[in-house]
Amino acid sequence: MEEQLTMRGGGTLTLRRDGLRVHMQAERPSDGRGLYKVWLHGDQGGKLLLGTLAPEGGQLRLRRTVSIEALERAGCWPQFWVEAPLAFPFTGMKQGKWYCEQHPDRLVADPILREQLRCSMLCQRDQDGFSLAAPFRPDRPVMLSALICLARVECWEGRPHLIWAFDQNGHPKIPHKPGQTGQTNCQ
Repeated sequence: MEEQLTMRGGGTLTLRRDGLRVHMQAERPSDGRGLYKVWLHGDQGGKLLLGTLAPEGGQLRLRRTVSIEALERAGCWPQFWVEAPLAFPFTGMKQGKWYCEQHPDRLVADPILREQLRCSMLCQRDQDGFSLAAPFRPDRPVMLSALICLARVECWEGRPHLIWAFDQNGHPKIPHKPGQTGQTNCQ
């Protein structure tokens, strides 16, 4: 039996219990404003991040299967509510218009880099080529790890992001100006 919940922030979460697991699908309209996260909130104060909604078929979607035990440990079972807040607005970024590129692997020339680009990334195009960006967390694997030495760090919404520049043919650009690589202090 399926149950559908309305998410605060827009969209729906469909739940289907299968034994000791719960299959969940979150969906909301793609509005181009940015990236949305899906959070479960238990009625007793628990909180669990399901993940980030990704573009799919003109909508933003997320599918997860979670054990009832994990939901209980997080304090989000059996009673909870769900929200999908805007977690990363595209409009707050500097240097032009960024968008969510669903297939960044198609933009780069090198096959090794294509293998590292298996999910959507933020992209910005300009007359000299394009840039790709991803949030940076020291406790998570780095996207485009083969190019980490060519990344510059910028702080958006108080969080560090790695940015790589590419030419029009999809080849990485080597930074040549002082200050183009290195750490930015995000407060």
